[in-house]
Amino acid sequence: MLYDRPYMRQAPEPDSNNVSVVTSLLVLTIGVWVLQHIINVAFPAPGGYDNRFLSDWFALSGENIREMKVWTLLSYSFLHSTQNLMHIVGNMLGLFFIGRILEPILGQRQFLALYLGGALAGGVVYLLLHLNGYNPVVGASAAVFSILAFFCLLRPEQPVTLLLFFILPITVKPKWIFWVALIGSAFAAVFYEFPGRSAVAHSAHLGGIIAGIVYFRFIYQKGVSFSTRSSNPSVELPDWFKRKQKTTENISYRVNRSTQSRDELQAEVDRILDKINASGFGSLNDAEKQTLDRAKDILSR
Repeated sequence: MLYDRPYMRQAPEPDSNNVSVVTSLLVLTIGVWVLQHIINVAFPAPGGYDNRFLSDWFALSGENIREMKVWTLLSYSFLHSTQNLMHIVGNMLGLFFIGRILEPILGQRQFLALYLGGALAGGVVYLLLHLNGYNPVVGASAAVFSILAFFCLLRPEQPVTLLLFFILPITVKPKWIFWVALIGSAFAAVFYEFPGRSAVAHSAHLGGIIAGIVYFRFIYQKGVSFSTRSSNPSVELPDWFKRKQKTTENISYRVNRSTQSRDELQAEVDRILDKINASGFGSLNDAEKQTLDRAKDILSR
């Protein structure tokens, strides 16, 4: 039966009472930043320096990893500089504007996995250059770069308008943003960060971009556990179901409800499912989606 196939089960209706992952990340990250300021004011370090408690326990550094504080590979992304307001403002704006586009497409779990995966990958790449170092790195930049890279790969030709220096509006295609970010981060990591000419963690940015590429190529494009809109079937193909695409794909898909038999309808559904298997649910046109919707009612009787 059509309903028995796991890749044709309806995605659960979204719970309107659930707070979005983007909102949760914004609240958590900004809340931690406020906590940093509170600690600095309440427990100032000698000489007027920032209190190092949170940095010592939750920032990422070679020293912390050598001390087996492995959680810092993720926790560093929720800390930000208390001396530079634009550090957190830039990251949170990126999370908000890109996240509100991607979360409905990916779903909450997949978006969170992409975001945290970017932070983790950024931390790993940073440690490749600084495993013997002591300077801590903080910030959500690697995570934001991962969702930026994913968005640019998902919609490379869709023009977007950016505010250059938060003042000058420019319109550019995401594919060019992707290449500038990738090449620029790699160049800066090798020629500025590694020799010690820059304190910016360009290597972490590069790791986030790599995470976005990997997630897009090997998870999103492979159709691994991604849901579509709740009104459409959820597509998740098991390995054993993968089959060669039939040569009849170009046959007309329009179904005459009054004359077509159940066997013919089943054959048409099988062809459409093969197309989903090969190209994903997004490759279907409106008529094919209507055929699936009608087939679920007829073939389930």
